[in-house]
Amino acid sequence: MKKMRVLSLLLAAAVSVSLLAGCGGDTSTTSQGGTSGSTSGGSTTVSTEGREDLVICMPEDLETFDPISTSAMATQAVHNMMYIRLYHDSESGEAVPWLAEEFNVISDTEIDIKIKDGFTFTDGTPLTAEDVVFTLQRALESPNFSTLLATVEGFEVIDETTFRIITTGPSPSIQVALMHPGTGILPKAYVEQALANDDWSNPVCSGPFKLESRSVGESVKLVKNETFADEATSAQCNSLTFRYVPEASSRTILVETGEADVNFQFATADYARASENPDLAIHENTGTVVQYIGVDTTQAPFDNKLVRQAICYAINRDDVLTVVAEGLGTPAFSVLPPSTLGYVENPAGYTYDPEKAKALLAEAGYPDGFDTTLVAFNDLGKRVSEVVQMFLMEVGINAEIETYDTSVRQSMMANHQCPMFAAQWGAMTDADLVLPRLFTEEAIGGMNFSWFHSPELDELFAAGRATYDTAERESIYNEAVTILADEAPWCPLYIPSAFCLTNANLQGVELSGESIINMWQLHY
Repeated sequence: MKKMRVLSLLLAAAVSVSLLAGCGGDTSTTSQGGTSGSTSGGSTTVSTEGREDLVICMPEDLETFDPISTSAMATQAVHNMMYIRLYHDSESGEAVPWLAEEFNVISDTEIDIKIKDGFTFTDGTPLTAEDVVFTLQRALESPNFSTLLATVEGFEVIDETTFRIITTGPSPSIQVALMHPGTGILPKAYVEQALANDDWSNPVCSGPFKLESRSVGESVKLVKNETFADEATSAQCNSLTFRYVPEASSRTILVETGEADVNFQFATADYARASENPDLAIHENTGTVVQYIGVDTTQAPFDNKLVRQAICYAINRDDVLTVVAEGLGTPAFSVLPPSTLGYVENPAGYTYDPEKAKALLAEAGYPDGFDTTLVAFNDLGKRVSEVVQMFLMEVGINAEIETYDTSVRQSMMANHQCPMFAAQWGAMTDADLVLPRLFTEEAIGGMNFSWFHSPELDELFAAGRATYDTAERESIYNEAVTILADEAPWCPLYIPSAFCLTNANLQGVELSGESIINMWQLHY
């Protein structure tokens, strides 16, 4: 009966929020590119003929133009269009050669990569192996991305189009690592100047688009890079404007009315209405994003494993998925999604069991529960937090929700200002590129928001990257995932299906497990 009472309260709250979100706003507007849109009975009629300037709605504002200084997915989506990488991603998660022309394993500790000739930066200077090595060296030294390159000891320029990666041993995941947005190539001379002046406002680009303008807190406009040398991945439209729209339903309305072409992160609360509109298209892919509640394991009471395990038993994941994501996804019990090597469905055997949660809290010395702060950094995080708050309350944990802008997330995490937090993680296809970035001492100050690491995990991570044998690596990462489930620095909640809402006439839409990839393909 108690479970039903909690769920009823949650559903009632969700309905109320949905009704409020749907109130207000002009339903007849003029869209970008001079086309008009009007609504009638929930359907729009928007002309897209000749439209070359596309608008993408994002839930977060751009954080920076420096690729290694952010882990925000929306910012990385912009970077993906501005800066070429050695490899780009595909719907399957496989690494597709982009700037890389040849990949040669010389030995267990040496890999040579030859880059394509004829590429230039938008300032007219040629893109050389020296720029690539400089970029990768910065990534290697960055707490955000160093663990992606955990086997790398250094780089060596061979000639203008060839460089060598020097490793500690076999590097089975290196090509997947080199498609990460954090490895976007910038010119060495520009970066040195930007660092010296602390000014990244006028980035020199290498990708299919370049910066035209930025309005802080509002939008970023990219225009086609006419000098981009790769015809197969050149921009198919004149411009992409990434517009910051934090409220989920507002992003949907902008696409409905034709003011925007893409809702980068589609709110599942709008799924039913949007699916009935013939002028809209909902694109879906199996999700790779894990939505979770994390804790700072250095702070009491979260330094006690029993407390962390209690949280994992206190929350009904099915209900969180139902209320927050309309049930469109999968409950999660593992820090990895099913598509990632090393996945185990429920390694610790957690269930929804509030009585067990209370017993664990009592055993940990908190029979009456405790008060804490639950931090969220965007609209989705806030909605997740509101649902989780009610389940925690049932076992005596009173969590006050505080919401902040994503721009302060990194500094707050690094300064122990988030005892409990709602977050999401978009996993790559190889556990070696995920787990060390989240649960090593080296990743503290970067993506290790929970501050959790252990010698046992370090040994497993080292063993996993020391062999090319897939079965052996899977067994190793299975063990690591099981340890993490038992230690519970995270309480995984659900894996949402990946959705993107677009105008029905928009072409070139391709989804990864997070959202649209390869936006250079978008066109009418």
